[in-house]
Amino acid sequence: MVCGAVKRENVHVEPLTPLLPMFPGFGTEGRVMQLAHCLRALKEGTDKLREFWQDVGIIKDANEMVTADSLPEPYLVSGCPDNGLLRFDDWRGTFESRMRDRNDSNKHPNFLAKIRKGDECEKQVVVKFVYNYSGTYSTAVHEYLHSIGLAPALYLVKPLHRGLVMVVMEYLRPEDGTGGWVELDKFEGSLNTKEHVVREKLEIIIKRLQKQKMVHADLRPTNIMIKVDGKGDMMIDENEPILSVVDFDWAGRAGEVCYQPLLNPNVPWPTGAKAYKEIGQDDDRVLLDNWWGAFVEVKTAK
Repeated sequence: MVCGAVKRENVHVEPLTPLLPMFPGFGTEGRVMQLAHCLRALKEGTDKLREFWQDVGIIKDANEMVTADSLPEPYLVSGCPDNGLLRFDDWRGTFESRMRDRNDSNKHPNFLAKIRKGDECEKQVVVKFVYNYSGTYSTAVHEYLHSIGLAPALYLVKPLHRGLVMVVMEYLRPEDGTGGWVELDKFEGSLNTKEHVVREKLEIIIKRLQKQKMVHADLRPTNIMIKVDGKGDMMIDENEPILSVVDFDWAGRAGEVCYQPLLNPNVPWPTGAKAYKEIGQDDDRVLLDNWWGAFVEVKTAK
């Protein structure tokens, strides 16, 4: 993978190409030529960048060493957090704050923002920048689950460049003493008598997806939100917990979408799951079976 870096208060690094693994076992067919094109484009791009630096007087000749301190401040790109503005379709808004630690490389950059359309009331949203090798986000799966009340509203999915996608969705506000949403793995209450209703609700979600020939592919406690009351207890509506699924980065049509190149070894993936392998129709249920037992043991011990 080729990345580009920009130094401001901190160093910002963004991928410029998809991941092109050449390790044994990955199968390099078709990627050798793609890698050659990437390296050729990188060489031509850096040559043109040096010509630009020379034209504007940053360097005197094309072979001169360039340091980050000698470069001017980068231009701000509309639609990105640097200038604090968020604009798409008829929506106008501003970024408020970062949601996750910028030093945590395992987390996608997430931001809180407020948007407004015309005279409508302001809405608080999450802006997520997703990178994956396919360069897509499963709008269809997200919108389907939202249509049946099992996912937050989706406002925008916009490809920024190959592999990088900006996603704007409803913010599921966390518990603040009056009730709200928490990730299932951060739920501090005890499952006890609610264990079976939570499992049944997750089974319903999987069955709904299977009926549409869809998969989520990463249905783990970190990607399942539950609604709690002011005391932090799980809220029940018509004998069912109120759940919402998030993070549709890998989701799509069963048998068409594939696993990402680098899988977290700490996750109990379905047997046979590996880089670039097609995600099967039953993989969501197998993954649920794999983590459910240990999860319940911890949560019911409280």
